[in-house]
Amino acid sequence: MSKKQMTKLSAVKSYIYNCRKCGVCGGKVTARVPYVCPVREATPGFEHFYSRGKIIIAQGMLEGSITPSASLAEAMYSCTLCGNCMTQCGATDQETGQPLVNTTKIVEAMRADLLEHNPEFVDPAYQALLKSTRQYDNPWGVPRTTKGKWTKGLGLKDAQKERAAVLLFTGCTVPSNPSLLERAKKAAAILNKAGVDFAVLGQHEPCCGSVQKRIGDFELAREMMKKNIFLFNSIGCDTIVTLCAGCCSMLKNEYAASETALKPKAYHLVEFLAKLVREKKLIFAIKQTRTVTYHDPCHLGRHLGVFDAPREILQGLPGIKLVERSATRENTICCGAGGGMRIFAGGTIAEDIGVKAAMSAQHAGAEAIVSACPFCELNLDAAVKRLDSPLPVYDIIDLVSDALTGC
Repeated sequence: MSKKQMTKLSAVKSYIYNCRKCGVCGGKVTARVPYVCPVREATPGFEHFYSRGKIIIAQGMLEGSITPSASLAEAMYSCTLCGNCMTQCGATDQETGQPLVNTTKIVEAMRADLLEHNPEFVDPAYQALLKSTRQYDNPWGVPRTTKGKWTKGLGLKDAQKERAAVLLFTGCTVPSNPSLLERAKKAAAILNKAGVDFAVLGQHEPCCGSVQKRIGDFELAREMMKKNIFLFNSIGCDTIVTLCAGCCSMLKNEYAASETALKPKAYHLVEFLAKLVREKKLIFAIKQTRTVTYHDPCHLGRHLGVFDAPREILQGLPGIKLVERSATRENTICCGAGGGMRIFAGGTIAEDIGVKAAMSAQHAGAEAIVSACPFCELNLDAAVKRLDSPLPVYDIIDLVSDALTGC
């Protein structure tokens, strides 16, 4: 791969050269930050496993001292893209508040250049997800009809046939995974309970493109965004409500940079539910006796700044006691599933990271972990099984549904 071919990496070179190699992204420890990089913590901790090493590699690529290889690709794909390194880094634009060293953009750009020009070095498992997307319009290899099965018998509006103010966007992971399927049904029941005028796309719901963008196929993600923006704008909804933190981040951040504007406003379900609660359209009547901790998904928390809404909901549920871990909100340690890490090394490192997140919940005195992201739920659920006293893992949808009569 020549320097001329490194178009994606060259586009973010200012971030690379803004880094002063201080090592805060690897070594910072405080009462609220037990560690910064979850991958570095779950591996032998060599330089290439955290931000500074990856940035040094990226700089070497730009300057021609490092050439593409399988080990280089491994270094770039060993990242959850959680963004905690950017949160803890002091390099911030004082006027905009934006990071001067955007590690997630650097890593994504490196992945994109590798995937385009040296795909032989990229794990075939990632490329299988991209092939699945082109074949099934989702990364998980399930038939399109699978995404619509959860709507059967519910009498929900079809967004392509009837206009509704709100589009409920389930994403690919929830309707494709049998263990998560009920989340979509519960979400629909909750919105019906609140009298929300909403519709769904069912089997015609497209993939948002988040997984493809994180893996590094920028062009495929761009094509998907263009097609999806046309669809969302044409159905006439005012609001898109997502069940997946990754989908929400993609719609709010990546779609905003598209040439064609996305007309509907995108919200995660927790933001939308918090608004319904404040408007007294949802009244919680059933008491649940549980002590829980909330795990902030990286896409929803650090990448979108949504920290208060889920906590407002949990604190309003009768009988629910919310306890916080030492590392919480913007300091929350990633669950381990982001950035394609459930594929990297067969998912073992992702699960190791999840175990540490689950143990911190135990240390806080929680009897259960609650999140708002299907990736977090799946990885944490796998991780807690390795604890001596496993904790149940819930989506916030579960607790809201249990607190409402008739849901």
